[in-house]
Amino acid sequence: MSRMRKFKRYKQFVMVWKVVAICYISVFTLGYLASGTGAYFVSSQENEQVIQAGTWWDGSELAFVGKPEVDEKACPAMNVSVELKNKGFSMTETTTYEVFFSETGNPQKTGKKVASGEIKTLEKGETLSLSYTAEKEGFYVFKALQHPLYGEETEKPLEVWSKKVNAKCKEKKVKEESDKEVEQKKDEDISTDDNKQEESNNTDDTQEKTTPETEKAPVEEEKDTSSTEQNKQETDTSEATEAESEEQEVKEEKQTEKQTEKQPEKKQQEQSDGTDKQSTGTKEEEGE
Repeated sequence: MSRMRKFKRYKQFVMVWKVVAICYISVFTLGYLASGTGAYFVSSQENEQVIQAGTWWDGSELAFVGKPEVDEKACPAMNVSVELKNKGFSMTETTTYEVFFSETGNPQKTGKKVASGEIKTLEKGETLSLSYTAEKEGFYVFKALQHPLYGEETEKPLEVWSKKVNAKCKEKKVKEESDKEVEQKKDEDISTDDNKQEESNNTDDTQEKTTPETEKAPVEEEKDTSSTEQNKQETDTSEATEAESEEQEVKEEKQTEKQTEKQPEKKQQEQSDGTDKQSTGTKEEEGE
């Protein structure tokens, strides 16, 4: 009986609250309908932030690893390949790469784009081989694009370049290397010749510098020698005069000796001639 009484009281209480609520709502609606209408302007600013999938940096970082490789034997279509590695976190979206070519110089500055492709999403530490079939001989370089927000987050360029590679047929490359060696030898020979000429010129200059001094010395020596030669000539002339005087004296002595030797012979001849004349005279007298 007590429980039934409590349940009846609860029902009565709920009914009372329902009636009160109905009266309150009816009074509110009647008052709102009876009141006048008016327009009100309220200024407000709303900041909307929209986040879409793939618009934040995924933390990836692409970089070329190692040196580019060229299949030089497969001429004229040579295969140029490079290795691209993700050093950061896993990629959430793909990116692109491009290939540039130039016959001479640096293709990164003066090259033309000859090919492009898509780079798939790489996991952390994963590497990808990018290749291009080169039909012309020259220099090639690859360019890969980072995530669009990579530069804003890291303050680094959005593009990364590989090292340039020179694609040439093996036979032509060997010929060019031999030609370069020949040119280097020629240059070395020319440099040695130039060095020799410079050394000779330096020696000539030193000789020219020393010749004035050496020329002065011979002049003085010539003067000394001329004076000595004059003295010698004077001594020689004096000796020659003495020798001539001695020779003349000897000749005179010899002549005097000869004359003395000839005088008795003449006397004897004269005597013999006189005797002969006398004998002939006597004979003539006797004959008469």
